[in-house]
Amino acid sequence: MIKRHIRKPVRFGFVLGIIISLLVGAGIALASYKISHQNNKSNLTPKTQTVSQDTLTVKSLTKEKKIVMVNLGLSEILNEKRTTKLFGQDIVGTNRQKIMQASFDAELGIDGKDVKITATGDNTYKITVKKFIFIGYSNPNFKVLDEHNGVFSSFTADVSETEMINKVLDTKAKQKYVAKYNNLLKQSTTDFYRNIVTATNPKAKLIFAFPEK
Repeated sequence: MIKRHIRKPVRFGFVLGIIISLLVGAGIALASYKISHQNNKSNLTPKTQTVSQDTLTVKSLTKEKKIVMVNLGLSEILNEKRTTKLFGQDIVGTNRQKIMQASFDAELGIDGKDVKITATGDNTYKITVKKFIFIGYSNPNFKVLDEHNGVFSSFTADVSETEMINKVLDTKAKQKYVAKYNNLLKQSTTDFYRNIVTATNPKAKLIFAFPEK
């Protein structure tokens, strides 16, 4: 007796489920590809950073270093006298006197960290200079011009040339030079910053606040 294999009918709902699953999977894969492609494209696209004119100008004005505003050739005449005293009175003939000439080139200016730059709007910038400074010196030359010693000057300590020179370049003397040339420093600083601004923003206006003497 021959047995016939009878095929069982395939359910339509089962087939439909498989088709839907395939379609959903394909849709998810396509969406993932698009998102990945867009992200890669976004990473490759150069980003444009907007920098305002104010930021550009202030950045150009900022100098975090010492800036020489004035170069000077200075010459000083130093006159030092000494004498031996007794009961508060000078003893005649014990005097010592030395006259020296001191000459050197001095550099005066500002330190960038002591300058505050603020954009006040309408292309206007306020530059506040905290202080002017003695930056340094070069080409020092010191020589004795004259010397007078009394008959009994051996009782008096010699006038030290080193001490005389040090007085020319000590803190007090440096401040004296800065104060003396204060107006020149102001003018030079004004010209310096205006030249920088002209290169970045020709329409800009500057307001300066300088230290008092």
